[in-house]
Amino acid sequence: MVLNRIMKTTLSKAQKVLLALNILIILGFAFYFGTTLNYEFLAYVVAITVITIVLFSTLKYTKFSNGIILGITIWALLHMLGGSVLIDGDVLYAYKIFPFFDGGGEFYILKYDQIVHAFLYGVIGVAFFDLLREVFSIKKHMWLVALIAVLASAGLSSINEIIEFGAVITLPETGVGGYYNTLLDFIFNLGGAIVFVGYKLLRLDKK
Repeated sequence: MVLNRIMKTTLSKAQKVLLALNILIILGFAFYFGTTLNYEFLAYVVAITVITIVLFSTLKYTKFSNGIILGITIWALLHMLGGSVLIDGDVLYAYKIFPFFDGGGEFYILKYDQIVHAFLYGVIGVAFFDLLREVFSIKKHMWLVALIAVLASAGLSSINEIIEFGAVITLPETGVGGYYNTLLDFIFNLGGAIVFVGYKLLRLDKK
């Protein structure tokens, strides 16, 4: 019923392709995490399902570009891969890419998890920026608009951390991590938003 309602909205050919890709990601990983009894990532599948429904059913209001939709789709895939692909006996999310800083334990930079966080909230920051410019028609004081978009993205990221906290207190075992992991998540969420929105702002200045 929900899918039929979304399909009745005016979607371009590219948007329909992206919607189909999101559905494949949701169904594929729902089956995988269901068969492996990974309840933590089943919860994330539900969250991504809700995000997909809201994203595509409100496009006539948000007017998000295909680039933003593609960014959210890429994040969904990266997130699901992070909890399913194993490297050296551990999930991809724990994979250490390069030792820019190693403070021991979870206090490590740079990990796959941090890249995914920065990417997602960078995309969300741009989404907020475009909403303020295109939907609310704010065409002046772009530096202030950019600041609001960055702070909104960082604020929204707290929902993800709350979901992770919920997983910690309700499930016997998760891969969420502790205090250092949570604070590093917030740092990369904010950093990703600053980089993406800053790049968007510089491109507008050049135009």
